[in-house]
Amino acid sequence: MTHIVSSLPGRIRVRDARLRNADRLRGLHEKLAGLDGVLSCESNAKSGSLLLHFAAEQVDLAAFEAQIDALVDAELARPQLVSGRRPLKMRVNRYAKLGMIAGLGSSLALVGMGSKRGHAAAGAVFVACLGVHLSTHRRHILR
Repeated sequence: MTHIVSSLPGRIRVRDARLRNADRLRGLHEKLAGLDGVLSCESNAKSGSLLLHFAAEQVDLAAFEAQIDALVDAELARPQLVSGRRPLKMRVNRYAKLGMIAGLGSSLALVGMGSKRGHAAAGAVFVACLGVHLSTHRRHILR
């Protein structure tokens, strides 16, 4: 997906709402500033944009834009850590997956032992954790 909102000879503007995160913007700024042919790179966290000035005669514009888009996509796909921790959504999903594994394993063990009530309770835990997991990934499921 292209994040380039303006492209003129010697000047490209990249904008995305997710670039309003200062850490994410700083990381992308460093990557784009290091590209061959880039003369300057200005970032604005309030608007979530980067402005690149480059030597138009030194680069193939189509390849340069594709390279910029690839770097932006890679930076936006990277999970952002908050204070060295994963976002809450990812942590909740991790516990939901662990709950599904534990619920399924104990449900199978309890049915083998002949405990119908235990089997039903462990199955309910599995279904509850599955619901959390599916709600976390609901946007990706129905594409």
